Amino acid sequence: MPSAAIPAPPWRAPKKTPAARQPLSAEAVLSTALRLVDKDGLDALSMRRVAQELGTGAASLYAYFANKDELLEQLLDRVVGEAPLPRADAPDWQAEVKRSCFASRNVFCAHRDIAKVARANIPTGPNSLRYTEALLAVLRGAGIPDHICAWAMDQMSMVIIADAIETAIHVELGRRTEADAAPYLNQVRDYLASLPADEFPNLVAIAPAMIEGSGDERFAFALDVMLDGLARYARPAGGAA
Repeated sequence: MPSAAIPAPPWRAPKKTPAARQPLSAEAVLSTALRLVDKDGLDALSMRRVAQELGTGAASLYAYFANKDELLEQLLDRVVGEAPLPRADAPDWQAEVKRSCFASRNVFCAHRDIAKVARANIPTGPNSLRYTEALLAVLRGAGIPDHICAWAMDQMSMVIIADAIETAIHVELGRRTEADAAPYLNQVRDYLASLPADEFPNLVAIAPAMIEGSGDERFAFALDVMLDGLARYARPAGGAA
């Protein structure tokens, strides 16, 4: 009668439990990729890493995505889809645009540095198109000329992406909260205040103001400046050009 299983020698490294193979689909790939970005950031993402998480080979992913760039493009669109669409029937178009920009920025900030994918790219995925269409409806509904609407979309996107990327960098540097950032900002304030006043009178004078305001307050200020400018072009629907 055979004896019980012979145990392995104690000096041998224990075998790793193989990753459970998940049903492969485009949705599974995107979900896994986003989870990896949330955990380790965009630079750590690779087709090989995603495949390992799914218990398959990198070649299997190319049945769904031609390359990493295509994966990133669809990943960005998935994140955009988390933001609520602007409402064209909102009673205050400026408040609605501001609310929408804050929501978009918060969605990007919730996913580490995924906003980097949007740099120098015009998102054209289905969620991005729906969001753009909805925001354009708000702007055009305010009577803003078409070419100003187009430029405004571009500039607001840049402000949102830049703010989200800066937030991600602060997080990477350990400044996850306003309190975390305070020691660094106070150093900057004190340094500016210590500059030779005869050479840098303005920097010395406003050194405290240079670091005032939370991230939300500064983002709101940027939006207010843009919206105040856009309001110059707004006219009642059906009004004269």
